[in-house]
Amino acid sequence: MSERFKEIITQIPFDHGDLKVVNRKEYQPLFEELFEIYKNSSPLEKSSINEFVQNDIDSSYKLVHWIPPCLESDPKRYVTYRLISAAIRDGRPDFRDDLLETVHLWDFLEEKGLNAQEIFEEAINISGSLLFDQIMDPERREELRF
Repeated sequence: MSERFKEIITQIPFDHGDLKVVNRKEYQPLFEELFEIYKNSSPLEKSSINEFVQNDIDSSYKLVHWIPPCLESDPKRYVTYRLISAAIRDGRPDFRDDLLETVHLWDFLEEKGLNAQEIFEEAINISGSLLFDQIMDPERREELRF
């Protein structure tokens, strides 16, 4: 599965001069498939995917700049994709941006009347990542808000 993930992510173009290139409609199914592959991978395969993305800056940026098209239509799915993206990248290219985004995602879920705690726990179960521990702590989450 990890080989299929690598094959797909390398098909998606990235251009530092046009960060929105990854959001072209024709690439949406590829991103959907990436997340399905990751979700259904074994821990060893996930580790291989994580390592590949973390060592390939363009792949990291592809996941940073892809905006799932379901923000309003399916907020839970949108947030799950963003969380898994952060987990795969494990703080790359900048963990501070991920911390700030995850706080905003938590608040967004609450604004939508969804259970942020539950959705974050689901993302942790999928990814095995400890990246979200700080956001799960209410005091730390408050410190990270601007």
